[in-house]
Amino acid sequence: MKKKDLIPIIAQHNPLLANAVCRMVDYIQDRWAAPYPSKEQTDAVNAYLRSVHADGDGTMSENNIAHRRIATQKITISAIRVLDHDQLDRLQDVLNRIAADRKYHMPEQRYGMGR
Repeated sequence: MKKKDLIPIIAQHNPLLANAVCRMVDYIQDRWAAPYPSKEQTDAVNAYLRSVHADGDGTMSENNIAHRRIATQKITISAIRVLDHDQLDRLQDVLNRIAADRKYHMPEQRYGMGR
């Protein structure tokens, strides 16, 4: 199955999950992917995690991180039809890092005069 066929199916039931799957599949399938996902990709995952109440009380305690990791598995499961085994492993690894650190993304480029 192709991503363009899968995302509308997921979006019918959960648009935030569809957005997270779409952005993370794009990141994983990118041949020259950056070592970190973009801020938009991380924000899509965090929005989905908030929507399923995986943040608990908002602190990054071990218990809340565990809940976030469990919730990210739904993103990986949803991407099974699109990604191969190695890509799924890489996806879950990146999602686990986002679960442990809400700001796990590529630093934004600042343009301007440096001093």
